[in-house]
Amino acid sequence: MNVTRALKAELWKRYGSKEHPAEWDGTVFARAGGGKMSQRFWEYFKAIELLDLTQDSVVLDIGGGSPATGAGFLAEILAQQVKGVVVMDPNARKATAKNIECVPADSSYANLKALLEARRDLTHISCVSVFEHIEPPVREGITRAINEAFGGGCFVATFEYHAKVRFHEHYLTALSVSELFKPMTRFFLDEFVASPTHCENAFDSQPLLRLSRTPIAPGHIPLWQPVAVRFLRS
Repeated sequence: MNVTRALKAELWKRYGSKEHPAEWDGTVFARAGGGKMSQRFWEYFKAIELLDLTQDSVVLDIGGGSPATGAGFLAEILAQQVKGVVVMDPNARKATAKNIECVPADSSYANLKALLEARRDLTHISCVSVFEHIEPPVREGITRAINEAFGGGCFVATFEYHAKVRFHEHYLTALSVSELFKPMTRFFLDEFVASPTHCENAFDSQPLLRLSRTPIAPGHIPLWQPVAVRFLRS
């Protein structure tokens, strides 16, 4: 079994189990619902697939610390197969394996650039469901720091998206996605995909009218869904 397949198998085993708590897993933190085959499961699944890791990989996981456990769910999975994982997050306070390092700091431009310049061994960066929770100047500082200081070759991110409307304060739209990744001049976009499942809480609660004036039942109008991107070094 190659590394990607082994990691997917580990994700399937762990996600939704009380022994391995993850945000929004439908079992431990169930406020947004969703267990296996949910939108958040897809984000981890697709991130693992797009990272395309080897046993020599060293991964920086931006924003991967859990406020509830202090550990990193994705980091713990990746650490099973790769050389090392660095989790950069104010909540990252518990390294659960020898090859996991916690950096309890926010990913501001200055902090991230300093880390990337100090850790030239980093080969990959993951950023799962982070960008939609931080204001544009901060998240654009993340991509600028990656472009300027990351010595590796692969950056993967997932985020919640709607083409035109921000249903929460910092949700990504077509315009803001363009601004977010504009700094990536030393990398090129290699993959840009959307989840086959919409977010469970992304449904309009109000009925709308068809042209025939037949009401559409509330809760059947999806508003946003996760997107995943992969950038590779030019």
